[in-house]
Amino acid sequence: MKIAIDGILAVVTPNNLNWQEPPVLSKDGNRAPIIGSYWKCRLALSRVTSVMHEDWFTLRDGATHTFLLPHPATGTPTTYTGYVDNVVGRFDVKPHCRPAMTGMDVMLSGIVVSIS
Repeated sequence: MKIAIDGILAVVTPNNLNWQEPPVLSKDGNRAPIIGSYWKCRLALSRVTSVMHEDWFTLRDGATHTFLLPHPATGTPTTYTGYVDNVVGRFDVKPHCRPAMTGMDVMLSGIVVSIS
């Protein structure tokens, strides 16, 4: 599964991609749920370097970015607009070894998804 950010193909492909549906914000007078508009997408990336981590981290600039991601229902590659919300490195800290980055988790937010 290839992904792209701002029209540039990502160097590594996620080994895991999870969509989070919009939350239920409230209920209307008939007790029907009022659902938010925005989805989140969590990417788990392995075999990354500190430079790749920094590249993703700099995208947490508050600006909107475009993402080419598989649609949550169909899997079809689709371009979305949203934000890079959080970038967290994963480290291996075995005893008697220097910590080494083994991967990172990236949370994308503010994504509008059309489900038909």
